Amino acid sequence: MALKLRRAEEGDIPDIISFTSKTWEWGDYIPRVIGSWVRQGRAYVVEAGGAIVAVAGLELVGDSAYLQGLRVRPEYRGVGIGAWTTAAMAEEAKRLGARRATLLVAEWNEPSIRAVAKAGFRRVWEVYGGVPDRRPPSRCLEGEEAADAVEEALRRTGGLACMPDDPWICTYASAEELLRRGRPCLGEAGLYVGKFSFGGGGIDAEGDAVAARPDGFRKLYGRYLLFARVL
Repeated sequence: MALKLRRAEEGDIPDIISFTSKTWEWGDYIPRVIGSWVRQGRAYVVEAGGAIVAVAGLELVGDSAYLQGLRVRPEYRGVGIGAWTTAAMAEEAKRLGARRATLLVAEWNEPSIRAVAKAGFRRVWEVYGGVPDRRPPSRCLEGEEAADAVEEALRRTGGLACMPDDPWICTYASAEELLRRGRPCLGEAGLYVGKFSFGGGGIDAEGDAVAARPDGFRKLYGRYLLFARVL
């Protein structure tokens, strides 16, 4: 089967929604975001014989790339398209100037874990996602104190973090990038920036949040494994 990766276009959106709306019992987030991804140039599709068989997204963060939202059309699953798409997206990230690529996989998703390993990714970190049990911070940080705190936290994670304004994007990041996207605060959960916590999930953030520890969530979705590959 000859496969081809290309940027998604506006005309692809209805077809993408048709095979991503019921990925799991609860549905999927892809139909909600695919329009904005296409307009931002972040969405890609894989074609086989002129038909779209997979979709995926790519977000550049500094010199790293985060790969997300890979979905394979149901009737084409189990034949290696996921692994092929992951590898092709990594090559696209390299073409765009990224030095490393990362992606998250839910710990229970064994087929995806096998696919990303086949594409040359290795596990480097784990995080927890869910709805936080909102608690006010003891104080928020500014200036040099904020930069020093975030830099120290990044040293402990090997430079890995999730984005304060979009916590499902987890990759290698600088303190400057995190501070540009959110304000660091200290609370019962430890240090957090926006919707990402270097500690637990009990932070003052609305909606989904991601944390380095599973405690402090009002609703815990689960554990997610972060994989990385040098490009």
